[in-house]
Amino acid sequence: MTDKKQETENWLTSKEAQKVLKVSSCELMHLRVVGKLPYKKQGNAYFYQIPKQPES
Repeated sequence: MTDKKQETENWLTSKEAQKVLKVSSCELMHLRVVGKLPYKKQGNAYFYQIPKQPES
């Protein structure tokens, strides 16, 4: 059961992804369409995997 929880923790909702990436919903859609952002669709909702930025 913890594997399933860890798997879903890696995915962000559209609103969360917009906040993290500091982009509009339109820009988020464009990133998804051109393949720059990994995503999955469940029902009518999109979930995104945001690549981690290296620590500076």
